[in-house]
Amino acid sequence: MNEHWANFLFGVLGGGLVATGFRLAETYWLAPRFTESVEARKKLFLYARPLSHACHELAYRLQAFLPKMPQAMNETRAALSLSPRQAKAIDWFTKEGYYLTSTAYLIALVSCWIQLYERDVVFLKFGRSSLTKQFFDLIEGFKNTLSSDGSILWFHYVNGMGELLIAAAGDRPMTMSEFIYKLYEDELFRDYYDQLFVFLNQVADGKFLANLAATVQQLDQIQDFLVQNQITIAMR
Repeated sequence: MNEHWANFLFGVLGGGLVATGFRLAETYWLAPRFTESVEARKKLFLYARPLSHACHELAYRLQAFLPKMPQAMNETRAALSLSPRQAKAIDWFTKEGYYLTSTAYLIALVSCWIQLYERDVVFLKFGRSSLTKQFFDLIEGFKNTLSSDGSILWFHYVNGMGELLIAAAGDRPMTMSEFIYKLYEDELFRDYYDQLFVFLNQVADGKFLANLAATVQQLDQIQDFLVQNQITIAMR
């Protein structure tokens, strides 16, 4: 075989191997990662707005009542000192028990959206890995601020509050009215959330205020993350 034919054949074989290598890389490495990124982005946009809204509402509520906790007994402290066990009728939850119940709901709501988010996004990549890590660090930070420094809301209980609030359809939290109905009708459901209500009772006594102040900061950071990465819009 002369030198020209040898060079031609080696070129064809080499080019074929390179092309095959590119196809394999595209099929088994690039394509799955591109698909994961697109799917994760869809999940982010699906959950980002309701999660951001829930964070905003909870932060607003906490910021409203935290300054009142060290003061002499007042309406807000008295409202947080109540218990669902005092309910003789369902309208207790929409009248004298409303502030306590709605505060408990707002805490569980953020946890619930986080549980839905984690369930659908945990195995996917959304953009750069640093964003993924930052996002999950912020979520873990929310749980840690509620559950650390002697808090009676333990880390996995914070997860459980969110898990139990997932509606029967499996893709959203219960509404406030569904939450109230379950508290009134379902003793086991009420018993599970009892620890959250006891936590709020103790907040009314001046405990865990540092936890909640740190929680406000963490909620703000979650919202800022979602806005800065153009996943949702600012709500404040």
